[in-house]
Amino acid sequence: MTMMRIMVVLAAMAGVATGVWWLKIESPHPQPVEATRESPLAEARSLRPLLETAQSSKLASYAMKKESAQPESDQPIPVSVTTQNRNLPVWLAADATKSAELLRKELRERGARQMGAAVRFAMLNVAELLAMDGKTWAAGMATPAAGENNASALLLTFYLYHLDRAGDAAGINAYLRAVENNTPQQQAVRDFILAGRRTADFEREMGLAFAGIGVELQFTRRGGAVLKQP
Repeated sequence: MTMMRIMVVLAAMAGVATGVWWLKIESPHPQPVEATRESPLAEARSLRPLLETAQSSKLASYAMKKESAQPESDQPIPVSVTTQNRNLPVWLAADATKSAELLRKELRERGARQMGAAVRFAMLNVAELLAMDGKTWAAGMATPAAGENNASALLLTFYLYHLDRAGDAAGINAYLRAVENNTPQQQAVRDFILAGRRTADFEREMGLAFAGIGVELQFTRRGGAVLKQP
């Protein structure tokens, strides 16, 4: 009986050992693989700098937009350096403002009527203004015409630099270069300021452009000399 019990126990142990060995073969348990990750500092060092990842063309475009978004200053319009040693025409205001808001403010100070958000102002007609010389301008300094002359020059200068045609001051800059090269002033006016337009057409375009920025012009006539046109 004892021998039989021993044999049963040994057989059972052998069976268990065989089962364990079979399980190891059929269902292996590989060692788990642990994921590795570098520290945030090491990852940051591997990143490209921000400016290297941005396209240079987009940066340049953004810089231009940002610069153009800066508020306009109350500085006078710069006059071409080529005209520093020459007398400018009396109708070109060297201290004209650079923004529509400042222009409206100055016109109000000069007596312009407030029309809602816009202002209404009387301006000497273009044909007389462009024909005015220094002698005529000086003669009007002691008369009520002085204020109208100054305001008219202010308006015309602002228009030529900011509103005429493409608004890029191409006409006035070409005029200044021509005068510097000894082109007679009235000829330069016809070629580069009027640029083939009649003064009546120029006034019409000027009125529409100023209306778009809140300035209503009323052109007045004094009966003085006018610019000769072919």
